[in-house]
Amino acid sequence: MYGVLVIGAPGAGKSTFCAGLTDIFSQTERPFLTVNLDPANDTMAYPPDVNITELITVNDVMDRLGLGPNGALKYCIETLGVNTDWLLQVISLTIISRVQVTGNS
Repeated sequence: MYGVLVIGAPGAGKSTFCAGLTDIFSQTERPFLTVNLDPANDTMAYPPDVNITELITVNDVMDRLGLGPNGALKYCIETLGVNTDWLLQVISLTIISRVQVTGNS
């Protein structure tokens, strides 16, 4: 399995690029997995298979801790850092369920 890590400034087109890749991979029936690691991104043009917002969101942290957007984003990334087991488990379970559905190994 191959991966593409997409990073960039807000408004740079990351989500548009990922939505395009999702369309291409779906049309060509290529197996893929989408992972959203942006805790501030709550509207995507594609449904991510794994989503950090299931663990934590910037808005929740801002409301709960009274932090601004930058502090909340930093807190979210630190939270992901201490919950890497969660991330790896969700990715693994998603891959396993895909293999079971398609019968591919």
